[in-house]
Amino acid sequence: MLEKPLIDEDQIILCLQESYALGVVSLEFLPIGSDPNSWVYKITSDNGKYFLKIKKGEIYEPSIFIPSYLKGIGIEQVVAPLRTQLDELSVKLNDFTLILYPFIEGRVGMKVGLTDEQWRELGSVLKEIHSVQPPADLLQRVNKENFLLKWNLVIERLQDVITGGNTVDVFQIELSSFWKEKLGEIEHIVKRAKELGQELQSKRLDFVLCHTDVHTANIILSPKGEMFIIDWDNPIFAPKERDLMFIVGQEKNEKLFFEGYGKVEIDPVALAYYRYEWVVQEFADYGERMFFMSGVGEETKKDALKSFVELFQPDDVVEAAYRFDPKKKEFAAKLAEAEQSR
Repeated sequence: MLEKPLIDEDQIILCLQESYALGVVSLEFLPIGSDPNSWVYKITSDNGKYFLKIKKGEIYEPSIFIPSYLKGIGIEQVVAPLRTQLDELSVKLNDFTLILYPFIEGRVGMKVGLTDEQWRELGSVLKEIHSVQPPADLLQRVNKENFLLKWNLVIERLQDVITGGNTVDVFQIELSSFWKEKLGEIEHIVKRAKELGQELQSKRLDFVLCHTDVHTANIILSPKGEMFIIDWDNPIFAPKERDLMFIVGQEKNEKLFFEGYGKVEIDPVALAYYRYEWVVQEFADYGERMFFMSGVGEETKKDALKSFVELFQPDDVVEAAYRFDPKKKEFAAKLAEAEQSR
């Protein structure tokens, strides 16, 4: 979130002292991240620096247990939460959950780019993660892919609000106007995601442990060239294409990645489904921030509007979904017809 959470920072400091025996020197809010129910701070203590994530409400437990397990079995590129004095991976503070991580000094992979060798390393690490079989007690907690589009209700609510003209500020008005302009495409994308999901329900696909957000914005590179994979918020057991969609189509980088990952056959339907599902998720996510979430400030709404519009820009996620659709020629013609009829 771009605005601070509604929580007393003195309480945060006291909680860190009691739970982690951390002598906090300073607490710096970082206005980064796309999760509207998550906030991050840089903590400077008397024995080093830390990264604190604060989540509102209950958390998805595998988001802390999975990276801890992967780190524990020797996958050093995984950034895992630190344990409290009571050997817990998180701590409750009123309606919030605090999760403390080591602070990784480095730069974001998306900003600086990966070297050829780092692309190979990413492929090798992701293959190792995809090959992991967690113990049964942990395995039972991780969500399993069912190919059902879980954003339907949010999209329907957004449609009702937008078509009903229930807007209260300039950002909602602008998003509503743009949504109506793109309504034909939005309806096609949601429908196509459902169709591809239904097709996958009848296919036999191998499921692996997926990060689900393993793009270069979630890779930190240290000054020494060490690689760290962050943001394990939604691990899931799903076809490998759930993660590989971030790689396939990158030409040179794809080739380097698969030199590390190894030879693999990509299911085109699964790849297309995850491309479309990602777009629908973005529609719902930015729409929720704009219309349905409490405590959302002007900066967050401004960013949501900008990000929503950018989804339709050349080389962004909407175009990528079309490009990887097995029926792209057929649907390109239908979309062109829809545009002309408006």
